[in-house]
Amino acid sequence: MDRRTFLVAAGAGLAGCGSTPEPDTGTSTGTVVSTETATETETKTPTSTPARTPPEQRYRPQLLDVGMVSTWGESGDLEANRIERLRRGRPAVVAFRYRLRVPSGTINLKEGVDVLADGDLIVRRNREMDRTVDTAGVYTWEDAMTFGTDDWPTGRLTVSMAVGELQLHRTSESHTATFELVA
Repeated sequence: MDRRTFLVAAGAGLAGCGSTPEPDTGTSTGTVVSTETATETETKTPTSTPARTPPEQRYRPQLLDVGMVSTWGESGDLEANRIERLRRGRPAVVAFRYRLRVPSGTINLKEGVDVLADGDLIVRRNREMDRTVDTAGVYTWEDAMTFGTDDWPTGRLTVSMAVGELQLHRTSESHTATFELVA
């Protein structure tokens, strides 16, 4: 007896194994052997619930803007003092604004800035900070980091920035801005 004949004969004795119910009767009319590959189809059940977005994705920090500014002292300076060009030797002030959903209390954040020239890293700076709020909600902060530029190459430079929330390991998408460093 060859293998296929054996499997058909053995399958007939197994209750419902390999059989397909008729759509209207709900019972099996016999054994079905198929050499086709089965494909999954989506079936809806009345008790199914939509998949929930995990909190670490739903409440990720959002970086709203990043840019080079002439000076930064308070929120709003990112727009008011934005520059496209900087002379080497002058301080480079990278300002950024981000939004984050925060429960009441203190949240630990890490802000990170990379400065690149033609894809090569010139400098990377990270700083950790705590933000304290009285009530839960969505909060927006604007801040800045200052860098010395004495040893930076002249030309078109790119600033890349991201912010992360440390307790739940939620990190924003990074944003970039470009500026010209001149001699």
